[in-house]
Amino acid sequence: MSKKIITTSFAAAAAMAALVSAAPMSASAQANGITNCDAPGGRQAAGAVIGAVVGGVVGSNLARNERTAGTVVGAGAGAAAGSYIGCNQQRARAAASVSSGGAYRATSNLNVRSGPGTNYRTVSRLNAGQSFTATGSQGEWVQIAGGGWVNARYVAAN
Repeated sequence: MSKKIITTSFAAAAAMAALVSAAPMSASAQANGITNCDAPGGRQAAGAVIGAVVGGVVGSNLARNERTAGTVVGAGAGAAAGSYIGCNQQRARAAASVSSGGAYRATSNLNVRSGPGTNYRTVSRLNAGQSFTATGSQGEWVQIAGGGWVNARYVAAN
């Protein structure tokens, strides 16, 4: 077998390994995939596109002998990273928009928890469309008047 075929085979295997390992890591961190974000906004899609372009260019330049494989690996890793960063920005904006307090409604049925996280016990429920007053926030969690916390991803301004 020629050295060129072996090198190409290793590069293709590396590209597949990078894509297979980068996608699930980013997806599990977001809980709903590389192409979906559970917060409103378009930053995730833009981040994925920008990351793919930058990653492809960098990968092509770094892999001097196997530019195609370098471009594929770089684009895949860049898209996953850009998607992850964009979704986190969308989540931060959603949480920040709630932190100022005011009238909100639940966008789906929600558990009201005793603290800001899923590790706290459920103290009551809000039904989809039910209004409430927010008094503050912590991370992705919104504190509601009267006590309790709900996840900001499932809240919209009234």
